[in-house]
Amino acid sequence: MLNFFGRKGQALQIIRDTNTIIRSDEAAYADHHLRKITALADKHIERARAEISGGADPGKAPRWLREAHRSARKNNDQAGLSGATLAIIFLKAKVLGAAGQPACEAIEAFLARWPDSQDDNSGS
Repeated sequence: MLNFFGRKGQALQIIRDTNTIIRSDEAAYADHHLRKITALADKHIERARAEISGGADPGKAPRWLREAHRSARKNNDQAGLSGATLAIIFLKAKVLGAAGQPACEAIEAFLARWPDSQDDNSGS
């Protein structure tokens, strides 16, 4: 029974963290910065999904993603940090299943709101 509440508590914390990150990023950063965050998060999620479908442990964030997160934090790269954090949260939420689905939906909605516009800004 403790494990059930632990899993539910973990899901609630992930949902809160997701909403906090998205809300603070949207309040603090310009559109181009938000698009950079979503481009990084999307790239990280797609790469991790490919590794998981290839047999990697879905319950653990890949080493390269943890290192990207650590490097972004160390170098004060806010876009890199938010992108990696959202990707890690997305992967953890997927493992939690239905309990983590609201976090996945919030991240997917954020990615949809701020699509990468590299084609439009190829000169910048």
